Amino acid sequence: MNIVDRPDIANNTHAAVLIGAGLTSYFLNENRPKTALIPPLAGSALFLLSSGMKSGDRSVAHAAVGVTSLLSIMTGVLFSKAIAPSEEARQKFKPEVRQRRASVFGLMTLTGLAAVGVYVAGFIQKRKQAESMIA
Repeated sequence: MNIVDRPDIANNTHAAVLIGAGLTSYFLNENRPKTALIPPLAGSALFLLSSGMKSGDRSVAHAAVGVTSLLSIMTGVLFSKAIAPSEEARQKFKPEVRQRRASVFGLMTLTGLAAVGVYVAGFIQKRKQAESMIA
């Protein structure tokens, strides 16, 4: 078996990272920012989509790809801002906080891009299989 054949595994892995990283950010920040709860909510939604992905529901798979792609872009932007902070961000956040932010956003971005890669590879594989059955 190949990971491309089981996109639900990539989906669950990314969802678990979103939940863990988001809750970690929320509880490690004494201000308890509500925005840190966005990844856990999105991860929970991805967990709910997992069974549909496993059963091969294309609409569910496309929804998961859309949510994952959007979150990967958002966390990627935040990651880039964390590793190359503006002067204002340097003054606002201590170095250890900037490092934690870079780690958390980097991990969420990495798992999101990996999940999207698995989804796309699976779509391509299924398309090729369908075309070979026609020919």
